[in-house]
Amino acid sequence: MIRRILTGLGLSTAIIAGGTAAMAQSEVIIGARESGSTTYVAGAAIASIVSDGTDLTGKVMSAAGANVWMPMMDYREVDMGVVTHYEAWLGWKGQGGFNSAHDIRAVVVGGGINVGLYVMDDAPIQSRAEIAGLRIASEYSASPAIGTYALAEIANAGLGWDDMDAIPRASLYAGQREDVTEGRLDVFYASVGSGVTGELDTTLGIRFLGLDTSDEALARMRDVYPALVTEVEAGPPGIDEPMSLAYLATYVVGHVNVSEDTVYQVTKAMYENNADFTAINASLRGWTSDRFATADVVIPYHDGAIRYFKEAGIWTDEMQAHQDMLLAEAG
Repeated sequence: MIRRILTGLGLSTAIIAGGTAAMAQSEVIIGARESGSTTYVAGAAIASIVSDGTDLTGKVMSAAGANVWMPMMDYREVDMGVVTHYEAWLGWKGQGGFNSAHDIRAVVVGGGINVGLYVMDDAPIQSRAEIAGLRIASEYSASPAIGTYALAEIANAGLGWDDMDAIPRASLYAGQREDVTEGRLDVFYASVGSGVTGELDTTLGIRFLGLDTSDEALARMRDVYPALVTEVEAGPPGIDEPMSLAYLATYVVGHVNVSEDTVYQVTKAMYENNADFTAINASLRGWTSDRFATADVVIPYHDGAIRYFKEAGIWTDEMQAHQDMLLAEAG
C-alpha cells in the first residue's frame, strides 16, 4: 500500500515541503508529472518504497513537467525526480526548454513507457495516414519535451504542426479528460497504461494508432529526436491488437548536492525491495533491478547510487568508463 506520500497541490506546497527537506534530510521530495501520468505512478511508488525501506519519508510533488520541478532542485526544494531519459539529457545540458543546465545525476534507470497517439474508439480514423488537418494538442509550454515527442508522432505520418489544427496546451494531462469528453480535440497524445487512458477507455473507449515502421517513416521521427520503438502486445487500455509504439526509458534523477548517503539509501531501498514496484502498481513491472545500473545511461550516475551498485557487485568497468566519459563531457 502506498503510504506517507505528499501529493503536490501547487508550487507553494512544494516550497514549504522542500524547505523542510533542506533543513534536515528526514524526507525526500520526488518530482513527477501530474496525477494521471505514469511518471506520477512511479514517483508515488518510489515514495512508498523509500518510506517503508529507509529512515526517510518519501513525498511526491506533482507538476506540469520536469522544467517546473527540475529548477527547484537547484534550491533543494526537490531532491529527486522521475523523468524520461531524453528530458534528463536536455535538463543536464540546459537545452530544449530548460533555461539553464541543471547539475543532476542518474540514480537508477527504471522501466520505460510506450507513448503514442490515440483517438476515440468510434472515430472513423484507422491509421496515422488519416490525421492530417485534425485538432491536436501542441507546444506543451510547461514541458517542451512533450511537444517534441508529440511532433515526432505526427512526423511519423509525414506531417508537421502546420499540417494539423494544432491547439496549444500547457501540460500533457491537465485538461486531457475534458479535451476528450467535451470533444475539444480529435487526436490525443499519451502514455500507454496511464491513469487517464485507463479511465477514458473504460468510460468511452479509445484506440491507439500504431506507428508506420517503414524506414522512411521512422527516419522522419528520428529527425525530431532519437526515438526508440518497441512492439506492444494487446491488453493495455486502447490497445486491442499488437502494434509498434515509441518507447521512452524512465530515469530517477537526483541533484548532485543531495547527500551521497541519502541517494545510497534510496537506491538500496529500490533495489532490495524491487518486487514492491509491481505490487504497488502492475504498470511498473518494467522497473526491474537488473536494469538500474547500465553503461547506456545518458547522464552521469550519482556517487550515492554508484556506492550501492559497487556494494551489490553490479558496477562494472564498462560502467565506470562510461561514467568517466560523461563527467569529462560535463567539464
